[in-house]
Formats: sequence, structure tokens, C-alpha cells
Amino acid sequence: MARDQIKVPFGYEPPAETHKGTVFLFETFEDWTETELHAFTRWAEERKFVRAIFYPQHEETLRRMDIPCQLPYYARVKHLESLLEQVDTTLQLDLDKWEGKRKKYTPIDTSLKFLTDKTPAPHFVCMSDRYANLFVTYPSFKEWIKKVRLVIINQFHVPLHGKLNDYAERWEVVDFGNGS
Repeated sequence: MARDQIKVPFGYEPPAETHKGTVFLFETFEDWTETELHAFTRWAEERKFVRAIFYPQHEETLRRMDIPCQLPYYARVKHLESLLEQVDTTLQLDLDKWEGKRKKYTPIDTSLKFLTDKTPAPHFVCMSDRYANLFVTYPSFKEWIKKVRLVIINQFHVPLHGKLNDYAERWEVVDFGNGS
């Protein structure tokens, strides 16, 4: 089959893409409220993301990461689903339940590989300051920070790990608690 030829005027440049890729949100979601979810979606719309994937982690994963969690996985998923139903946004919001199907510890590397393989780039990983401090200590952090941009939610107001300073151009801090 022959290629179709397209005629364009001399000097034509295609318009720049106005929408970015996908943002993955790693969190327990047990203490999230409508206010935080609206602040997140407003931020994602301002940044012109196409899609946001909420990725609640299984309690076994959280336990191995030393992150306290009161509610079981399915209760947190149900809570998040009810919050997502109430959000009115142009952003495509998805809830990924893959870790619930596994029902065991899932390393963050495995989760990121799974998510990045099935979604279009560029990829942004959004996690709380507590998660980010753990993520930066993992051996695979060096490889992942080159592939994704890190967005740190200033949720627990803990000081950030010093190793993050080596990659200052690859991460940023946002605060959804006060709607900014």
C-alpha cells in the first residue's frame, strides 16, 4: 500500500502537544478526603495531564515498607472508589487494583514496571514525602528517577532525604492539604 502524501506550506511545524502523559499516585488513601482529591485533580488539570492512575498498595506491601495503615486493602479501595465517583474532571481517572489481585508484597520496582509498560509516556510518580524518603533509599531509585519525574506531596511534613538533592531537577514538592 502506497503512503499518502500530505502537502504542507514551507516552514510548517506541527503544533506542540499540549497534554502531558500519565501521573501515578502511590498512597494508602485511607485518610484522603474530597478536598485532597479535588486539589490533586485541579493540580493535574493545570499541569495538563491526560491520565491519573491511583495505585493503592496492599497492606503486606505497606507493612514491609513500615508504613502504618489501619484499614485493609479492599476497604481503602472502596473508600477511594466512592471519592472518585464524586469528582467532576476532564482528566481520565483510573483505579488500578493489580496489587489487590496479587495479595502479597509487591516491590515498587515491579509496580512501576507494570504501570509504565501499559501507559503512554511521559510518566510522573506522585507520592507522599514519607513514601519518597523510602523510595530514594532503594537501589533501583537511580534507574527510575531517570525514567520518571517524582512529585512529592508534602503530606506528613517530614524532612526529605538528602539523596534527593542529587536529582533536584527530577522532582518537585506540592501541597494538596491546603488546596495549592
